[in-house]
Amino acid sequence: MAGWQVLEPWVTPSMFYRALGKKKDEGVYFDMYGFCEALGPEEGNKVLQAHWDRFYTSEDFHHLADRGVNMVRVPIGDWVLDPYGPYVGCTDGAAAEVDMMLDSLAHWNISALFDLHGLRGSQNGLDSSGSARDIVWDGDFKFSHWDHQSANWMSQYNSTTKEQGNFNFFHLKRGLKVSEQIL
Repeated sequence: MAGWQVLEPWVTPSMFYRALGKKKDEGVYFDMYGFCEALGPEEGNKVLQAHWDRFYTSEDFHHLADRGVNMVRVPIGDWVLDPYGPYVGCTDGAAAEVDMMLDSLAHWNISALFDLHGLRGSQNGLDSSGSARDIVWDGDFKFSHWDHQSANWMSQYNSTTKEQGNFNFFHLKRGLKVSEQIL
C-alpha cells in the first residue's frame, strides 16, 4: 500500500507531475508535507480524495486473497489520525479511508500490518517519512538533498559533526500517542 497515505515520488509519480518545471517559489514539492503546503487544504484534499478513490478496489483484495495473501502492509503518517500544519484540511477523510480499507481487508480475511511511516519532525529526513528535510537550493531548478538530509523526529542531529542533540520529548510523546491510537 506504499504511496496511498504517504506520497512518495517514486511510488506515485503522477501525484508530483504538477510540480515539474516550476521554480522553488512556484510550489515545488518532494513529499507529502510539501504537497499539502503547495496545493493548500482545498485543492490538496480534492487531489487526495481522487487518489484514494482510485488507488485500490475491493476486487484488488479479492485477487490477493485468491493468491493466499493474508496480510497487507499499510504505511500511514501520524497526520492521518492527528493532522497538523499543512495536513490540516488537506488530508481530511484520510482516517475514514483507512477504516474503509480495513473493512475491505476484513471482508477478504486479510490482516493489516500498520507501519507508522511518517512522524512529525521526520524520522529519516526523506520523502518516505512525509517530510524531506534540509533541501538546499542551488538555483531555481537545482537543489541537493542527499548530502544534508536530517531526521529531527527524536532529536536534532548534526550530519557534519555526527552529534545527536537533546531528545525531543514532544515528538516522542506524539509518536507514542499516535501508535496507541493505531492499536
